Amino acid sequence: MRTLTSNLHHISPGATSPSLSERLHYLENDKRGVQRAVPVDVGRYLNEAQLLALQSLEGFGWQLAFVRRPLFMEPVVVVHHPDHSQYALLEDDGAVNQKAKIGLRA
Repeated sequence: MRTLTSNLHHISPGATSPSLSERLHYLENDKRGVQRAVPVDVGRYLNEAQLLALQSLEGFGWQLAFVRRPLFMEPVVVVHHPDHSQYALLEDDGAVNQKAKIGLRA
């Protein structure tokens, strides 16, 4: 069985939480298992700013693609625009980060 620390780069002492790049590195090889890509209780994983941003983005054709929910880490919210074949991170403040490198499985 893999552990979180074996899959996550070393986190510097005193850090309050892993950086986004550390979270994404861990998630690239993580398997969802039995979890659904979009949880039924999505409001449990998105904060208020993300929920408001998602409602706004849906008006422009964006959709919630999946929520990565690694153990002991904050969820990573990914949105998708099917017309443009684009994926982006929905940041904690509701901003859309289209330049983030997101590891996707086929």
